[in-house]
Amino acid sequence: MPFGAAQTQHPGSPVPETPRILAITPNPSLDILFASDGLVWNDANRVPNPRIRPGGQGVNLARAARTLGADALVVAPFGGSVGEVLEGALRAEGILRAVPIGGQTRVFVEARDTSAGSLLLNPRGPELSAGEARALEAAAREAISELRPHFVACCGSLAPGLPVDFYARIGAAARAAGAGFVPDCDGAALAASAASATVLAPNRHEAGRLLGEPAETVEEAAAAAARLARSGAASGVARWAAVKLGAEGAVLAAPGGVWACAAPPVPRAGSAVGAGDAFLAAMLVALAEGRDAPEVLGRAVAAGSAVLVGEGTQMIEAGDARALTRLVQVTLQAG
Repeated sequence: MPFGAAQTQHPGSPVPETPRILAITPNPSLDILFASDGLVWNDANRVPNPRIRPGGQGVNLARAARTLGADALVVAPFGGSVGEVLEGALRAEGILRAVPIGGQTRVFVEARDTSAGSLLLNPRGPELSAGEARALEAAAREAISELRPHFVACCGSLAPGLPVDFYARIGAAARAAGAGFVPDCDGAALAASAASATVLAPNRHEAGRLLGEPAETVEEAAAAAARLARSGAASGVARWAAVKLGAEGAVLAAPGGVWACAAPPVPRAGSAVGAGDAFLAAMLVALAEGRDAPEVLGRAVAAGSAVLVGEGTQMIEAGDARALTRLVQVTLQAG
């Protein structure tokens, strides 16, 4: 039986064949991704046209989940001319429930020097009024009731004006409806919501801040993932916990042990923006399908790596993810 099936809202009803994932995204963005050789400061840089695509962690997660075979829906606030463009793109994909706001949706910019690294410009985003915050929470609760998701993922930074326990409140509604809860965030928002999480998948830096101990190496990350999984059991939650290690792959603590998976080689190394979101999308899809822990981890690492070879407005291609899945190797770290 797929992960989460016993937690669905309608006991006794058949589990949907298609995984259903709801992504709550309080701070979406329009992503503009430049790439060129030899960028320089204090001079004009003549660069190729950028990739322009919908962005924000929950938007990335939902788009990747759709590509990987899930039904997915985004609940997010949109405002201003940027919001109109982004909302139109996501409505065309059929994955959006929008909440109108007075502020301007943010623009995220990556300037990547292919020989030196990336500069990421990530605005804090528009401030939501108290009424807009209430409307966003109400839309999230309504979507939980209507979509009947396997998982509700609360993704990314909290827009200014939202309370620090915003994700925790959505998580309580998700759990009450029988859905798994996934806080994919950092800092105070993660600390406020982690105790009731069904799935956790922080990167090494987020895990270190949450636990107050390093999670930099594979060994440290494996210990951190195991600790996060144990803390779920202490809270009465059956939890799967991954720690993402970027180019080094990831680790996963689940019933039966802790596994590690190195990232596979990729034919070209493009932008990594959204790789962690694709990782989580593949992880949730595999869990909803009832895959075992090694396959869950292998699929997730492959999907994250597939982002590096993505082009155009698409963040990930299903064929790339499948091809890279055949190259990953998952090893048991601790039984």
